[in-house]
Amino acid sequence: MIVTLHQPEHLPWLGFFHKMAQADLYIYVDNVQYRHQYFQNRNRVRGAQAGVWVTVPVLCEQHRYGPIKDVRIDNSRNWRKTYWGSIAHNYRRHPYFSRYAERLHAIVMAPHERLVDLNYALINVFRQELGITTPTLRASDLEAHGAKTELIHSVCLRVGASTYLSGPSGADYLDETPFDEAGIAVRYHRFAHPTYPQKDRPSFTPYLSILDLLMHEGPHSAAILFRDLPARRLTLLAS
Repeated sequence: MIVTLHQPEHLPWLGFFHKMAQADLYIYVDNVQYRHQYFQNRNRVRGAQAGVWVTVPVLCEQHRYGPIKDVRIDNSRNWRKTYWGSIAHNYRRHPYFSRYAERLHAIVMAPHERLVDLNYALINVFRQELGITTPTLRASDLEAHGAKTELIHSVCLRVGASTYLSGPSGADYLDETPFDEAGIAVRYHRFAHPTYPQKDRPSFTPYLSILDLLMHEGPHSAAILFRDLPARRLTLLAS
């Protein structure tokens, strides 16, 4: 069984879903320290010239952030109107805006208290649209602890992994010794960013949220993103 782990990012980029589709089980690492001004509460979407950030404000309690699963949205700020306004302004004239706008708007406007609940709701829409059928679990439900190699190794043992699919940056910190000792193979995710026609753009802007691909290509997005993968973990949408 191929297992991979990743933090529950906000409006994730294409590589997030490409890795998810290669796994037999996907673990959301929600029990590690929240990282300020990273991809857990923001991501880039299309802008006038290049990518622009859309951000969900979060509360910092007692001058620190806790684990990702406990981070709360700062709902004292009227952020939803600005947030959705940026998405609508940049994509309302795109071919598939109307296909997704109602569902995404409802999620953004819902009274989520925790950041992860908002992120999971958005990720699930994208999973559905991309036809990804990979089961998911949360690390916090597995009672796995530690950091980096220790945490990953613990999760893999608990779920019975035969292969751990690491992100490419894992090569910089991962100690493969305990995996070898447990008979767990380690592979590293390889992802070649696809290109697609971006509306009113002379050149392609990569590394945007999955939202950009969906707004441009709609039901054709999965075929573009997963063109190098077998279809056994995908249910490609016909319309």
